[in-house]
Amino acid sequence: MKKSLSTRLMYSFMVIIVIVVVGITAGISYLIADYFFEIKEQELTDKGHEMGETIEAFIRMDDKNMLYRYIIAVDRLVGARIWLFDDNYELIAASYYDGPEKADEPDSLKQFMKYGVPTASELKNNAMKLDKDIKESSISYRIKIILHDIYAGKSFKSQIFHPHYKEQVILVGVPYKTPNGKTGAILMIEPLSGFEKFLRNVYIYITVVGIIALFVSLFLVKTLSRKIIKPVQEMKDSAVAMASGDYTRRLVVQGQDEIAELASSLNSLGSDLSAYIAKMERTDKIRRDFVANVSHELRTPITIIRGYNEAISDGMVTDPEVLQRYRTLINEETVRLERMVRELLDISRLETSDPLDTNSMDELPLAVIIRNVAEKLSVKAVKRKVIFNVHADENIKILGDGDQMVQLILILGDNALKYSPENGTVSIGAKKLADGSVLLSVSDQGKGIPEADIPFIWERFYKVEKSHCRSVPGTGLGLAIAKEIIRVHGASAKVISKCGLGTTFEIKFPKDKVV
Repeated sequence: MKKSLSTRLMYSFMVIIVIVVVGITAGISYLIADYFFEIKEQELTDKGHEMGETIEAFIRMDDKNMLYRYIIAVDRLVGARIWLFDDNYELIAASYYDGPEKADEPDSLKQFMKYGVPTASELKNNAMKLDKDIKESSISYRIKIILHDIYAGKSFKSQIFHPHYKEQVILVGVPYKTPNGKTGAILMIEPLSGFEKFLRNVYIYITVVGIIALFVSLFLVKTLSRKIIKPVQEMKDSAVAMASGDYTRRLVVQGQDEIAELASSLNSLGSDLSAYIAKMERTDKIRRDFVANVSHELRTPITIIRGYNEAISDGMVTDPEVLQRYRTLINEETVRLERMVRELLDISRLETSDPLDTNSMDELPLAVIIRNVAEKLSVKAVKRKVIFNVHADENIKILGDGDQMVQLILILGDNALKYSPENGTVSIGAKKLADGSVLLSVSDQGKGIPEADIPFIWERFYKVEKSHCRSVPGTGLGLAIAKEIIRVHGASAKVISKCGLGTTFEIKFPKDKVV
């Protein structure tokens, strides 16, 4: 069965609380018991050693009545039953009294506590009865083992279940010297019923605290569910929406914690995916347009070449002048196809190239390259009465590939010429900036590029829509090649254009590429 995150969180809190409560209970019980036993055993041991000299004096005086009364008084003082043995395993006195009991005394003490003033005969009979019970019970053998160690001068400390008293007790035994110089034994037995009652109270208290903690955990789970689980659920819904193609959903970001950061990341992911999808759709459109354009560009020269070639081959044309004109047209279309294939190869090669290494670059006089390109384009410019205006600093030299630099300026200059109106001006310039970089600029006075199209003009095969202020003829490979040349030279490009006011391409070469 599927469990929600809040349910698992609640169970986790409850398990943790139970483990903590049980651990604390066990730890406290162990520490309290260990401390209590250590203190109580030491207290009884010290009291036993103090009793030794007094007991020896009463035995020497043969005052049994005082001895019994002393043992009972110590019993009442320290709360422990006292058994006094001679040097031959015989019980000679005990603080056990079988007389009347106080109704308000603890059950565990009633059979041991003195009420009234017993006679020596009663105390003696009581000790004899207890001695008989011990010898007839299962503890007789264990008592002898304990007494044997005490007679050897050792002290005995232990917590055991005492069959005679039917409960857990602390048993402490210490030796004492008898008047004849032998060793007797004092056994002090304290029931643990009072301590067990104290532990029960501790357990009850901890249990109550644990139950309260469980209810608090339920409250915390509800609070966390509102602050964590609900936002996580919203993030899941947002992720599902994005997976189904809806990238418009946005999450409300509250706070500055990890949940808020995750929500911001999902919002950013949605925006990025939306932009990526839009870009992919535009790229697909560009590619479709490219296929159509290239098909058209290839079909036209191929059709012309095939038609003229068939006319010549079939002998339909015999006039030498017409034959020459047909051959010239075939040659021009062949050159056109060759140029198109070369451009495709150039851009493919450049896209796989790494930025140029300084050691592989040459020092290029930028002004000389600009003038040479302008002279080449001037032949075409004369037909349209377009003037080339060159203004370049003669002292500027940059590091780069000469052929690629000529190709870059030729592409930019040819585009400017292509879109310049008759009697227009194309300006090509180069200047050194204050920061040490060099700015190459190419400007025309054409119709300009729509602002929405500027980010995409560097893409392969891209053509500005004909419905806009400018339509780019050809396959659209020139600026794509230019972009790669700019990249491998470590330069940056900027396009400034507005419909009806012309276009300016600015190429900035960084300081480290300037000689």
